[in-house]
Amino acid sequence: MNFMMLLVLLIGYAVGSTPFAFLVGKSRGGNIFERGSGNPGTANTLAVYGKGAAAIVLICDVLKGFLPTLIVLLITGDQVLAFWTAAGAALGHAFSFYTGFRGGKALATAAGSLLALYPIPLIVVVVAYVVLVLLIRYISIATTIVIAGAVVFFLCIDQPLGSTLALLVMVAGILYRHLPNFERLYLRNEPKIGHKIEEIHLERLPREKQAMIKVVYWLAAIVFIAIVYWVKA
Repeated sequence: MNFMMLLVLLIGYAVGSTPFAFLVGKSRGGNIFERGSGNPGTANTLAVYGKGAAAIVLICDVLKGFLPTLIVLLITGDQVLAFWTAAGAALGHAFSFYTGFRGGKALATAAGSLLALYPIPLIVVVVAYVVLVLLIRYISIATTIVIAGAVVFFLCIDQPLGSTLALLVMVAGILYRHLPNFERLYLRNEPKIGHKIEEIHLERLPREKQAMIKVVYWLAAIVFIAIVYWVKA
């Protein structure tokens, strides 16, 4: 990674770290991390604070991915740098330094970034995602299927290595934030769309197993990214 890639990654991270769901909740006298599912995103904001607050969070989360990615793309004309900006924005949302490196799943922020890079393919992905969510009614499963399909497609087309690596880093951060959902799917306790989260006991695995899963996850992610680098380099 050269200096410019690192610079735009940090710029994206700084912008993406702005915790809009947390700020909106705080303005209403609450803490989004302690309400509903505890996830600082649009869905939990909708469940806890209503449609108006959720709309604000959704728009702001999309923009914090879209604007820095678009600005870097327009200034530099370099898709690779724009992709690293996008990766930074998604990681900022997932691991915000404003909230002690807690964060959300970064789907809206990633979508905003990809809107600046690939607007038409993104529309196809969003439509497929909505259809899957309505059919399956589990957001985490729909997200995983769509992300896996997008990654496979991206790996099969001719793209700069830097863009591919940035996309994989972004995906690694997004899927990491879905680990609690995968745990609850395993425990058959994952809420479906339409269920009130407050009425569901969101059971998790013991902390020791959670820690082990995280270590295994990151090792697998690093190995996968390294294999892609080796194959495409």
